[in-house]
Amino acid sequence: MVVKMNALTVSQVYVGMFSNYLEQIQSRYPDKHFNPIVLPTTSSSNCDRLSISSVESLVSFIAEATNNKSFGLDIGEHIHPSDYGIFGYAMMNCSTLSQAAELVVNYGSLLNQAFNVTLTEVGDNIHFQLESSSVNSASYILVELYLSSVVQLARFLAGAQNCEDVVMSEVRFKHTALTDTDKYHRVFKCPVRFNQSVNEIVVTKNVLSQNIRSASPKMFLMLLKKMMRSVDEMNHNVSFSKKVSSFVEANINDQTLPSAPIAAKHFNISMSTLKKHLHQENLNYTSICDDVRKKMAVKMLTCSSDQFQNISDYLGFSNSSAFHRAFKRWTGMTPAEYRRNSVSAQAL
Repeated sequence: MVVKMNALTVSQVYVGMFSNYLEQIQSRYPDKHFNPIVLPTTSSSNCDRLSISSVESLVSFIAEATNNKSFGLDIGEHIHPSDYGIFGYAMMNCSTLSQAAELVVNYGSLLNQAFNVTLTEVGDNIHFQLESSSVNSASYILVELYLSSVVQLARFLAGAQNCEDVVMSEVRFKHTALTDTDKYHRVFKCPVRFNQSVNEIVVTKNVLSQNIRSASPKMFLMLLKKMMRSVDEMNHNVSFSKKVSSFVEANINDQTLPSAPIAAKHFNISMSTLKKHLHQENLNYTSICDDVRKKMAVKMLTCSSDQFQNISDYLGFSNSSAFHRAFKRWTGMTPAEYRRNSVSAQAL
């Protein structure tokens, strides 16, 4: 499914991070001069949002001006929860690192709508996976900022006495290294792999079970309510096709995807209106379901050892042959080839 990037938004907290970073560079190198950061907000009534395209343009400008494509790591390495505004304060009041991770999954769109975060349990490990809708190379820098922030915040939240116990098992990036790999190892303090099938942090359940210092359940609930209101407001600006895609993915039941009439009923509109709205985005309900199946099939093949028949059944295919044909159409590979390549890449 083609995502209209100009319809996606990010929080202005990024502008604060980038401004602070440039100020630090300016103080260290007085001969360098950077223009003040001025970005247009989106056309919505939610004035604290910025278009993803404008932020990616800013990221490209900073990378070129500073000759540093890995500045996302620099920012993330020294991040503080307050840099993320209400989101960061909510994390500070979670009871455990696991609850903080769930907060990122459920409300991470407040920071960047181009990112989708999922948690997958594999044995004793949790895979914190980050998928980006953007294909712009600037998104690599934002991915590195996001994942390095996650690691730094986890260490901060655990407290000075326990931060050394917050050790990631491995970090994986889909892109190639943007700088010397020694820098990644210094920031993440664990093995870091590139050109992988997913962007992810692998961490043990034991690490995520750690308590967060000075957490206040009462404060957390208050902040959570504010975040829920922010999500409701922001969702008015989410494309209709993205809402439909999220509905389909969340409502796969009894090996069946929800039908178009069920989706129309969910959104309290007629079938003709459903088709009309999707047609305006050059999409249809079948293509959205196909994209959801692809996304989930890739995830299940990469992060689980489920048999192909089980994956086929779960995604509602009539038989395993239909699943194999569809998967090869999506990726150019059979499910077996894809899983084998994924395992080989992760073992490098």
